[in-house]
Amino acid sequence: MLKKVGLVFLFFFLVKLSYGEIIYKLDVSIDAANSKLRAAATISSDRPEKINIYTDGLDIKAVLFGKEKLSTDRAVYSLEISPGKELTVVYELVLDDYNSEDIITDEAISLIGQWYPFLDRLAVYKLAVEVPGDFILISESEETSVEKKDGKAVYRFKFPYPLEHLHLIGTTKYIVKEEKFNGVLIQAYFFERDVDLADKYIQHAKKHIQDYSQLIGPFPYKRFAIVENFFPTGYSMPTFTLIGQRLIRFPFILKSSFPHEILHQWFGCSVYVDDESGNWAEGLTTYLSDYRFSEDKTSYRKNTILKYLAYAGEEFPLTAFRGKTDRRSEAIGYGKTMMVFYMLEDIIGTENFRKVLSLIYSNFKFKRVSWGDIRAVVNHVTGEDYSWFFKQWVERKGRPELEIEVKDHTLKDDGFHISLSIKQKDKPYRLKLRVFVETYLGTEKYEFWVDRKNQEITVVSQNEPLNIVIDRDYQVFRDLTWEEVNPVIYFTLADKSSVVYSMDKMEYVPVSGYFSEGVLKNPDQFSYSDIYNKNVVILGGDNPVVEKIFGKKLPVDTAYVEVFKNPFGDENVITVFNLKSVMQAKMVIGRIKHYGKYSRLVFDGFRITEKNIKNYQNGIRLSVRQKAEIVSDTGIKTFDDIVKDALNNRIVYIGEQHTMFSNHAMQLNIIKAVYEKYPDIAIGMEMFQRSKQDVLDKFINGEISEKEFLKESDYYRVWKYNYNLYRPIILFCRKNKIRIIALNADRELVKKVSDKGIESLSKEEQKKLPSDMDFVNVRYIEYLKSIFAEHKSALKKKKRFINFLQSQIIWDETMAETASNFLKENPDKKLIVLAGGGHIRFRFGIPSRVERRTGERGLTVLMDDQLKKGIADYIVYTAHLTGEKEKKLGVYVEETGNGLKVVEVNKGSVAEKSGIKKGDIIIQFNDKKVKDLIDLKVELFFAQGENTVVVKRKGKQVKLKVDFSQ
Repeated sequence: MLKKVGLVFLFFFLVKLSYGEIIYKLDVSIDAANSKLRAAATISSDRPEKINIYTDGLDIKAVLFGKEKLSTDRAVYSLEISPGKELTVVYELVLDDYNSEDIITDEAISLIGQWYPFLDRLAVYKLAVEVPGDFILISESEETSVEKKDGKAVYRFKFPYPLEHLHLIGTTKYIVKEEKFNGVLIQAYFFERDVDLADKYIQHAKKHIQDYSQLIGPFPYKRFAIVENFFPTGYSMPTFTLIGQRLIRFPFILKSSFPHEILHQWFGCSVYVDDESGNWAEGLTTYLSDYRFSEDKTSYRKNTILKYLAYAGEEFPLTAFRGKTDRRSEAIGYGKTMMVFYMLEDIIGTENFRKVLSLIYSNFKFKRVSWGDIRAVVNHVTGEDYSWFFKQWVERKGRPELEIEVKDHTLKDDGFHISLSIKQKDKPYRLKLRVFVETYLGTEKYEFWVDRKNQEITVVSQNEPLNIVIDRDYQVFRDLTWEEVNPVIYFTLADKSSVVYSMDKMEYVPVSGYFSEGVLKNPDQFSYSDIYNKNVVILGGDNPVVEKIFGKKLPVDTAYVEVFKNPFGDENVITVFNLKSVMQAKMVIGRIKHYGKYSRLVFDGFRITEKNIKNYQNGIRLSVRQKAEIVSDTGIKTFDDIVKDALNNRIVYIGEQHTMFSNHAMQLNIIKAVYEKYPDIAIGMEMFQRSKQDVLDKFINGEISEKEFLKESDYYRVWKYNYNLYRPIILFCRKNKIRIIALNADRELVKKVSDKGIESLSKEEQKKLPSDMDFVNVRYIEYLKSIFAEHKSALKKKKRFINFLQSQIIWDETMAETASNFLKENPDKKLIVLAGGGHIRFRFGIPSRVERRTGERGLTVLMDDQLKKGIADYIVYTAHLTGEKEKKLGVYVEETGNGLKVVEVNKGSVAEKSGIKKGDIIIQFNDKKVKDLIDLKVELFFAQGENTVVVKRKGKQVKLKVDFSQ
């Protein structure tokens, strides 16, 4: 692939070298006093070349083609010149229109349009101009010579490279400063009133020439001039830039416009644009200057899209852009093209993008370059075919429109799985989307490619997700949802057919005149139906229409323009103009086009004193999970409040509802947040017997597998709840070597006390009890009585309350003793205890007993518990969360000592579908022997897709397929 692409690029390169050299000699004499120009243009070539010469607007006096005289009344001459057969056009021109940028006066010369016979091909120009002796002239040149005689001056401009257009600027008022820098003569041609800026412009020119030389390649010319112009222009021509005197003092000119024009020396003024395929240079220079030097690049990208949405209207592809003629063409040709180059660099990488820039510059200098040439260079540099990119962004009009929604979210082994549905209207684009997941612990970032009309992607976040934000930083040129759209002046100015409410005050005449295409109404004509899906303009903060829409009056003491979202329109704005005079209104309506990205402008006379942007939302924001509601005795709290208090306590108790995935997700959130700030922690878990501490230690240290851990810890025999509930917490601890402390007493011991009382324990069993226990906490006894009463019907026949009380206290005291011993033995560590809420409520269970032993009060947090005063320091109410269910065969079994006998098979279960029958003895699962129920549960937990089960049936072994993927 790389070889093929490289050959394609070489072919383009060779084609570009095949042009011959055309020489265009232009001798001009200017009569400044009479605004008149006389000239002779002679065009020759070193080989036969077909050319078109355009003479429209010129007063042609003679046309010679070789020795042949041609008529002088043709607007276009299509000829084939060759060595020995040149074309000469003699013409005159009077330029005295002060509304034109082509003008000659006794003080100034501006020739930047069609002031000479225009050639449709690149040519090497040789320009000689005779002017009054006090004129200083500038044109495309690396060297300029001047001969003065008899009050006249003859300028000869040497520019030895092929050129697209020729320009001539001159005045009697220039003061010239110059400085050499890295072999380039930098000049400043300024009027006297602005000459103090010359040194500043020269210094900035040096900085940007050095910068772009490093980025792209050496500066293309030996000379660069900054030329002040009478007209409000911002042009760049080979070897000089032309900046209007009204603009030259604005700070933004030096900051962004000036580097933009300097960069054109590389792209546009030495590497020329093939206009037939679209003007790419304006967007590229915007990207590498205006955008590159912007302080907030996300805002710049968003503003670019907003401007496009406001002005683009009937869109056209970038291949149809030739140059800026209005705001629509600017929004497309500058804005969208800028974003295309941004996306291209984002996809191919900065290093490759810079190689592309350098290669275009070095191999296409003084030649015309098309979008196709750029595509060929990109393919050559990357070794990949990016035709799809240029087809969808350059050859196709418009922008992607996305509809995205959250379909589902589930907690699984590797994180939270969030399913997103992404739909594209019309023909789908191929897009690189950034997805940001907002969690309690910060924001996670993911990347996905989408290229189908309807597509689902799954985001796996490591922490509990709250919200999803797609393309938060506007890295894709796309349509915006209305929630993202800033109500800004772009939308106000773009729609001249707005509904305008005016109180017939003279100061607003210039504003209402701007919206002359709209519908002008008096306030008493207001109707809500009139503003449905319309842009609305309200003239005057005291306009009665204001109160009808906003429900209040707006300020009238200051002058301002403010834009609001129209609540009665999907994509419309309401703009209020509150101005003080006709002159101020004229100024405002003339100047605000330069402040289109703002939502509010405040004026003091003719000066802008305040600029604000109402940025409601960045990116497509979707809710995944409702944020937990957190309360305490003192009111509403936040997750950060819990973490802050947890960091200020040595021990934290988090009480759970055992079967709620949302509880365990929140426990993990708190653990991670504390660990990030104070990693020296341990996790105490009610779910494990302290006699199994060595098993937990081995697993955390990586000495045994997870299967071995589940078997040896007796998890399924003692705890029995879905292991998926606790697995994310346990695996996080293993990954980060966080010790898990097994808190609980042996379950057989607690059960024996519950059934028969402490007196039933043997001496050996009594040694396992805590050394000291509190049986006299009256409030706790009353609390346990209430719990016992709730289950009285089930417990009455088998248990007495005193046995229930003893078992609960042994349970709590054992966990408290274990936790206390850990704290005493590890004075620098924090301990986070995970236990059922009943062991935490009102501090009766574990907390008060740890405090008795250590003096540590600790922090208590309960999940989805009763809202009662003093029940805990924090109560957290979580939104429902689904998680992975345990895999089940769907059978009831009894242990035989050497396998599991099936006593019942559930209808429709995996077992029934697999052919397992009543009476079968399960002896093997995926080549692992099954002796008891624990063996089967552990193997089932790790089963994936298709599995094998071996049963004994009537004395024979039968192998069956068990499929969990169905």
